[in-house]
Amino acid sequence: MMTPSTVRDYLKERGSAPLSDVALHFDAGEDSVRAVLDLWIAKGRVRRLAAGAGCSKAGSCGCACKVEEIFEWVGERRAVA
Repeated sequence: MMTPSTVRDYLKERGSAPLSDVALHFDAGEDSVRAVLDLWIAKGRVRRLAAGAGCSKAGSCGCACKVEEIFEWVGERRAVA
């Protein structure tokens, strides 16, 4: 189940993740995940990184490459055991 705290924990463990990975992990729509991530952005714990793409032209070449939103946890990280 996706809640703000489960998304927080997921990003704390990974450090950063593309929106599509977070959505897949929680079996949720990207808009729903983005809303939770926006909550953490507003609290200063997450930031949106410059988007990457599957090709060097960042999708402007007309290919099927998708510009990906990447989110990074900037609060304290969870200790790895």
